[in-house]
Amino acid sequence: MTAATADQLAALKRIASFSAKIRGHELGTWHSAENFAQASCIRCGAALRVYFPSLQPEMEGTALERTCESQAAAGRAA
Repeated sequence: MTAATADQLAALKRIASFSAKIRGHELGTWHSAENFAQASCIRCGAALRVYFPSLQPEMEGTALERTCESQAAAGRAA
């Protein structure tokens, strides 16, 4: 992985982490493969995957589609 690709991946992970966090998720450790990296919420298990390098980096996963189930349950209990 080149330095430019590593920088791009680091920035994409930060954006993805922020996007998941505003939905109440707390991502665990990122695991990288050849063209993607993936992490899951440590509370509810919702996944998040980022794809790189490409002309247009992408992100997808349940951590972007819904709020953290654990956080929602805690809010209902309060």
